[in-house]
Amino acid sequence: MDTQLFRQIWAAQDTAYDLMSEYDSLPHCYGSVVLYQAEAYIVNLIGQHPGITVTQLAETLNKTTSACSQIVRKLRAKGFVEQIRNPDNNRLYNLELTEAGAEVFQAHISFNQECQEKTFELLKDFTGEELSIHLRVQRRLNEAYQDDVKRSREQLSRP
Repeated sequence: MDTQLFRQIWAAQDTAYDLMSEYDSLPHCYGSVVLYQAEAYIVNLIGQHPGITVTQLAETLNKTTSACSQIVRKLRAKGFVEQIRNPDNNRLYNLELTEAGAEVFQAHISFNQECQEKTFELLKDFTGEELSIHLRVQRRLNEAYQDDVKRSREQLSRP
C-alpha cells in the first residue's frame, strides 16, 4: 500500500468537496433568472415530476419537509411554482411549474448540459480504462463516506 498516494487522494477529495460546497452555495444564472442551487434542484424535480408534493421532494432530496416548504414558498413568491390542492385528498397540495417556472426548468437543463460538456471535454484525454478505474475508486470512496455518515448518525442517536 502506498500511504502517500492514499493521502493525496484524501486531499484531492477534500478539495473536491470544498469546491462542490462553494459551487452549491453560489447563485447561478438560468437564462435571465438567478437562483440558488437548492431552488434550481426543486424546480428541476417539479419539472421532471409534475404534481409532486413537498413531502415527496423532501424524501427525494433527503431534506426536511420544513426546508423544502421554505424553498417552495420562495419559488411561489418568485412566480415559478404553484400549489394545487389535490382533488383526491384535500390536505395535500401538488406542485406544478408556472410558465415562468417551465422556462427556468429548460434553462436549468441547458445549464447542466453545458457544465457536463465542459467537464467531459476536460476528461477526453483519459482512456476508457482509466475512467473505469476512477469510477471504481470513487464508488469505493462513496462506500466509506456512507459508512462515516451511518456511524455519525448512530453516535448521535445514542443516549
